[in-house]
Amino acid sequence: EWSYSEDWSEGILLDGGYAGFVYMIEFPETGQVYYGMKQIYQRVKTANKIKPTSKENGWRGYTSSSKVVNRMIEEGMEYKKTILWGFASMAETSYIETAIIVTEGLKPNIINLAVMQKCRLPTGESKIRLRGILQEILSWLN
Repeated sequence: EWSYSEDWSEGILLDGGYAGFVYMIEFPETGQVYYGMKQIYQRVKTANKIKPTSKENGWRGYTSSSKVVNRMIEEGMEYKKTILWGFASMAETSYIETAIIVTEGLKPNIINLAVMQKCRLPTGESKIRLRGILQEILSWLN
């Protein structure tokens, strides 16, 4: 089950304004953390393409694409999944996930093993807005 960072909820995430989200999985026993992203709807990369018939993309029961994380969960380790922030496009979701992993990834407790994204840098107002979002998320993590 997902928990949500401050000011976020399932209702907000599903209000039609968001295509994806970045998340964190924490393992309290070891203090290890993993960061990832997930698309909310199948074949919907921008919120303006969400339709009443859009099907969810399995996000509710999702854990990770990481074999390490999934093995830890399968072995019965306690974990907590937290949605950090929702985004109107998967491009923004990917950008922020990448920035979080690059920024946090050298900490010894971070279990992400790679950054596998190719993303275009935002411009104009989007650049300013996303920088503010990233700074806020990073302030929670440090």
